[in-house]
Amino acid sequence: MDKIKQMMLIALVFIVVTAVCGKIVEAAIKKPEIEELAAAFHNQGIEVKEWTIYSKKKISMPSENFSENVKRFTQQHRLFKWSIERTSNGWKAAGTKVNKNLGATETLQIISTDTNRQSNSYILYQVQGHGNSRNWANINKHFKKQSFDIFHEYPTIFSCIEGSVDDKMVGVLHLTDALLNEFNAVPLEQLKEKEFASVSAYTARWEQKIPAEQGSMNMQVAVRHGGLGENTTVVAGTPIITTEY
Repeated sequence: MDKIKQMMLIALVFIVVTAVCGKIVEAAIKKPEIEELAAAFHNQGIEVKEWTIYSKKKISMPSENFSENVKRFTQQHRLFKWSIERTSNGWKAAGTKVNKNLGATETLQIISTDTNRQSNSYILYQVQGHGNSRNWANINKHFKKQSFDIFHEYPTIFSCIEGSVDDKMVGVLHLTDALLNEFNAVPLEQLKEKEFASVSAYTARWEQKIPAEQGSMNMQVAVRHGGLGENTTVVAGTPIITTEY
């Protein structure tokens, strides 16, 4: 009986270790969302024109103390070239830096707005580039490191990619469905016309999600045909939570 218990214990330990190792390997090989989007564009014959990854965080920074707080913040991030401006309802500080190693531009912004006597402030960090990049892993690694330095935590990363196909390619609706199929994404909200389509969907391949009327969503796709002789524009990415930026 003792031998049976020992064998069962060993089997249980083996199962647990295998499951844990599987999760570790899965996390190690999981590609960043921007790379998955670029791969989907490539599969569908879409030329990548521009890509963006960014994060944001709400902070406590009343507009009356904006200058003092921004001065401290810009000193901590001296490699960015800064400009500060007064907006119609608050303040905005923006810093930019060209990263030649990544072939991209980094943007760091602090925005403070007063609406209906309510003060809202955000920090936004963005990396943007043009064309299809082959070093997505390096870009993602750099973005995560910089985000942690800026936000002092690992924030949610939003990704967006824009591309185009010539007017000889497949139709708008077919191309929209093809991109959704790349991710086994289920449409939740959609507007489909002959020359334009916009779809909010959910894919189990990505963990992050936001509420929608029909359920949770974590992917958006928009395709627009420019007309006779014009290219078809394609935009796809994770849901964009809009903030003035």
